This record gives sequence, C-alpha cells and structure tokens, in this order.
Amino acid sequence: MKNCIVAMVLTMMASLTAHAEDMRKYLNDTQTLVRDGKHEEALERFIWFHDHALEHQPSMYGVRLSFALSYWKQLGDVYPPALTALKTTRDYKTDLFVQNKGNRNLFHDVMALNRTLGQDIKTVDLFRTLDKDQADLAKECWDVAKDAVIKEKAYDLARKYIGNPIREWGKVKQMYEMKKAMYGGKNFGEHFKAYNENNFVEESLKLIEVALALDDAEAAHEIKSKASAIIDDNRLNDAMPEERRKDAQQAEFTVPSKAAPSASSDVR
Repeated sequence: MKNCIVAMVLTMMASLTAHAEDMRKYLNDTQTLVRDGKHEEALERFIWFHDHALEHQPSMYGVRLSFALSYWKQLGDVYPPALTALKTTRDYKTDLFVQNKGNRNLFHDVMALNRTLGQDIKTVDLFRTLDKDQADLAKECWDVAKDAVIKEKAYDLARKYIGNPIREWGKVKQMYEMKKAMYGGKNFGEHFKAYNENNFVEESLKLIEVALALDDAEAAHEIKSKASAIIDDNRLNDAMPEERRKDAQQAEFTVPSKAAPSASSDVR
C-alpha cells in the first residue's frame, strides 16, 4: 500500500513537471511566433497563457505575472492590438473590484498589469478605493500594493499601513536571513546571493524613504545603520544626503588642536 502511494505521488510529480515544461515551451513557442511576425496568433496565445497557465501548472505564477506580461507588452509595442488587449484585460479585472468580486490574487494580477504598462498610479488608485470601501481586503492586498504606493509617494497610505518603519524593516531583515540560509544549495548560488543582497538593500532604501517622508529621521537613521552593518552598499551610504552634509560640515569646521611645543624648542 505504501509503495502504491509513493508511486502515485511520483507519477503526479512527474505529471506536474511535464505540465511546467509544456507551459515553458508554450511561452517560448509564442515568442518564436512574435519573431516570425505572426503577431495575431502570438497575441491569442499570450491571452490564453494569462488566463489558463495556472490551471496546468501553479508554479508558473511568477512567470505569468512577470516574463509573460513583459513579452506581451513587447508585442504590443509593435502590434497595437496586443497593447489594447493588455489594457482591456487590466480594465476588466479592475472593474471586478467595483463589483465586489475582487480578491488578493486578482489584485496581484491588476498590480502586475499596471506595472507592465508603466501605470503604477492606477494600482494606488485601486488600493485607495479598497482602503475606503473594502478595508479588510485592503489589508490583505497591502503587501502587493506597497511598492506602487511608495513609488508614487502616497505616503498617507504608507503611514497607515506600514506604521512603524523599524518594525517593518525587521520583516525585511528576517526575509533576507531566511534566504541567506539557503546559500550553497542547488539553484541557490552566486546569482541568488546577489539577488537576495540587492533586494535587501532596495527594501531597506524604500523604508528609509518612507521614514524620512513621515518626518521620522530617527527611524530612517536606525534602518540605515542596521542595514549598512549587514551589507556595505554605497546606496545605503547615500540614502540620507542631509546627514552626510552635516557630517561634512562638522568635519570642515572642526579646528585641529595645536601641538604642544617640543622640549627641544628654543625658549626666547
């Protein structure tokens, strides 16, 4: 019986892997159609992938909202109907929230579509609507909306949902350390290390920016100091220019003490 269950699990895993390979191949084949100038067929396939890829392989979640959308947008740059379809998809999904049919995964879709279209402000606008009319859902979606909110400098929302920047930075540090523990494993080599360190610095910089915008220079300084102690990065060193100017001015106006005359000095 046990062997039977193991065999079933292995068969299921093999099937899922095959589906993943099929979805990757599907996306690659679609890109080939784009290069061959078969734009209408490629568009149909991008739409299908966006709507159905997760039914075949849930692990394509990230690819679906990143590479696949960027490929679709690239097609839209040379084939206007593809850009229209991308915007129509975004507008349709956004409207579902107005009908109270939204959820966190749908918000993630809308955020990714807006990001791909270079319209992060629309993510902020949608989040404001949720904050006003669907507070519980807004809380669920905050981690997805956060980057757009900070990028568009909607600091009133940041103040409400981040609260204490130092406490929020603690989560960034925890995530960094969790990923750091994976170094050296299969598929977690130097590229993963570089990604993790860069992500840590960028997330720290965002919280420094928010803290300064909320007039909490003390929190900004603490985040900068703690982050710099973990990773020495020039971006962190330059994160608080006002602080650097004060240090420079202090150094400039510090008068060096005069050395005492040596015992061998002639007394006149």
